[in-house]
Amino acid sequence: MVDERLRAMDRHILGEIWTSDEAWRNLAYLCDDIGHRFAGSESERAGAEFLAAKMREYGLERVRLEEFPMASWERGECSLRLTAPVEREFSAIAMPYCPTADIEAEVIDVGEGELPDFERLGAQIAGKIVLTDAETNRPGERKSHRTDKFMWAIERGAVAVVFMNQNPGLLRITGSLTGRNPRGDAPEDREAPIPGIGISYEAGKAIRRLAERGTPRLHIRTTNRTFQSTSYNVIGEVTGSEYPNEVVLIGGHYDGHDVAQGAGDDGAGTITGLEAGRALAGLKGQLKRTVRIICFGSEEVGLLGAWYHAAQCAAQDTERLRFVMNLDGAGRGTGGQEQLVISSLPELVPYFERLGREMAYSFAIRNELNSHSDHFPFAIRGIPNGTLNSRDATAGMIGRGWGHTEADTLDKVHLRGLQSAAALVARLAVRLAQDDEFPGRQRTVDEVREQLREAGILERQEQAGHFPPA
Repeated sequence: MVDERLRAMDRHILGEIWTSDEAWRNLAYLCDDIGHRFAGSESERAGAEFLAAKMREYGLERVRLEEFPMASWERGECSLRLTAPVEREFSAIAMPYCPTADIEAEVIDVGEGELPDFERLGAQIAGKIVLTDAETNRPGERKSHRTDKFMWAIERGAVAVVFMNQNPGLLRITGSLTGRNPRGDAPEDREAPIPGIGISYEAGKAIRRLAERGTPRLHIRTTNRTFQSTSYNVIGEVTGSEYPNEVVLIGGHYDGHDVAQGAGDDGAGTITGLEAGRALAGLKGQLKRTVRIICFGSEEVGLLGAWYHAAQCAAQDTERLRFVMNLDGAGRGTGGQEQLVISSLPELVPYFERLGREMAYSFAIRNELNSHSDHFPFAIRGIPNGTLNSRDATAGMIGRGWGHTEADTLDKVHLRGLQSAAALVARLAVRLAQDDEFPGRQRTVDEVREQLREAGILERQEQAGHFPPA
């Protein structure tokens, strides 16, 4: 049976989004005028103020900046020189939280850098500079994350790690490093214990070729600064008329890396959420439950905004998060290739499949838990969640594609992709807010423990102090 109220809401949403280029203009301003929005920087603060102003303009309610302390980082100079078997300079960048360092050591190549590669080389790694592929997963694959490889190198006594981009184009790869004390938040805790350096695919291939002539040695010199700062989540709401304390939370992270505009990762996801919020603001008074639009700060340096907001929600008992829809990766493609990744919640797969059929808009659904985006601080508390992304954003490329490189720029994003993703997000948010029979439920601590164990990430989360949650 067709719900005419939902059909009317759909018509409003689709009309608002598909007859406007507001999403594109907002993303262009975020990228071209404000810039990289690196966590804890003035650029990130400017991004937060812009997004909050837009939320107010669109009529969202309870618009606010949620401030939280964090340790930020500032890059200085970085040089990478092969000293043997021949001498050669390579272009390189320090990765966020890389310490100041001046190191020369023998290189050990771990190839893709999966755990069996580290285990195979074992004690040979101690005292050496590890050379590893940064990301090796193609679309749809799940392989080890940069932080996993960094920790495996540290645990085996490496003195530095050099990450090699797997996409050609002279693009140096970046991404934040794990700190000395994963349980601490101060700058001295957050700074990495050893240097982590990013290089291009071409530089890495050259080092590997030259290594065939003899034992390679590298000299790394870099100067950087880790310091105390502040970041912000940006929040606006459409208040529910019947159950205002039951909240559907949707949004992406607006911070980026300092080497690029962060257009795809994750400016597009942030603007997708903002555009969905613009359309939903016109439904004020019609939604049963509250829809909260959030733009997370400081995702790229440890999901800091998401951890903070999840803790704030857990600290008060007047509100319940019904579903969290992370938008890291949404809106990047050309449209029509959206995918929802549910975090090991099998009962929600048929539910969202049914919604796709009812909306006459099919989207792919996967059911797997990973720990590397803003859904995870909520998943670890047992809250139903998923991440919406665009499957075609990195078509033909490895890992994040343009993401985490200088090439993550506005020209890689398309208005149609933003519109398609925003329309889907807004329509799903309406159904999550209206459906009294939503099958999602909060998992117990024991159930979450089993989810983490099955995903192979329990021990690391316990070591970091993330599980069980405080």
